[in-house]
Amino acid sequence: MQKLPNQSTPVLYQGITSSLGAVHTEMALVYGTNIVAGVAREKGLKTYLNVPVFQTVKEAVRKTKPQISVIFSTPARALFDVTEAVKERIPLVVCTTEHVPLHDALQMKELAAKYAVELLGPSSPGIVTVDKCLAGAMPAHLFEKGTVGIVTRSSSMAYEAARQLSQEGFGVSACIALGTAPITGTDFIPAVKALLSDMRTKAILIIGDYTGLSEFELATWYSKQKRKKPLAAYIGGKAYGKSKKIPLLGAENKLPAKSVVEKQEALAKVDAHVILSPELLGSSLAKLLTKEA
Repeated sequence: MQKLPNQSTPVLYQGITSSLGAVHTEMALVYGTNIVAGVAREKGLKTYLNVPVFQTVKEAVRKTKPQISVIFSTPARALFDVTEAVKERIPLVVCTTEHVPLHDALQMKELAAKYAVELLGPSSPGIVTVDKCLAGAMPAHLFEKGTVGIVTRSSSMAYEAARQLSQEGFGVSACIALGTAPITGTDFIPAVKALLSDMRTKAILIIGDYTGLSEFELATWYSKQKRKKPLAAYIGGKAYGKSKKIPLLGAENKLPAKSVVEKQEALAKVDAHVILSPELLGSSLAKLLTKEA
């Protein structure tokens, strides 16, 4: 992820006339997103909400050159639609579809890596650059303009962080949702890298969980960076035991419960401010921002 989108970034919506696609296309247009094209299977449909509509991603890319594609698909069709977008080498693909089969999600991840495309999702509400671009299904009205960049596995926790920040008198520069599926494409490092390059972002919050190793990988990578910004981290799932399922991911815990503590320790070693409770998201970030001012 080279940089955050802005009001001029061309965006494609696949499934633009689907029930969810239609709703979120209208919301994105109202927000000011530069939606240059849509893809729909209805024959003969030329425009929708004044957006040019094509029957294939290939034709849409050839005529409008989008930099982001947002996909609204059924779980059975999501792999096909992601494959279309990735093979056209659209730099950033957002798959909003939930309940994608794990085998399909794995193929999406591998395909995105092969074609050097950033993939948010599956089960990602997308990305919002506050007051500039809404690409996906986020409730952008929850984010007041500010200087905290959020990278999250849990979309609802990001919304809670935004609410608490607003109560503290601060706001958000951008929010990047990686997706809540057990297997997702883009991880923390490319998203944090984009926020480090963003002039408006003064501090970064990552919201992780107890599965996987991505937070360890972020800590290792971050320790080697010359350009840094104040970093805060909340890792959810400490209370879940091996035999339970986490509501966020719906995936069994295959790591020991202490892995959350280990992630916290790894991030603390690279000077990240570790937040231990979701109730402290706003106040902790406010203290971090005030300290750096």
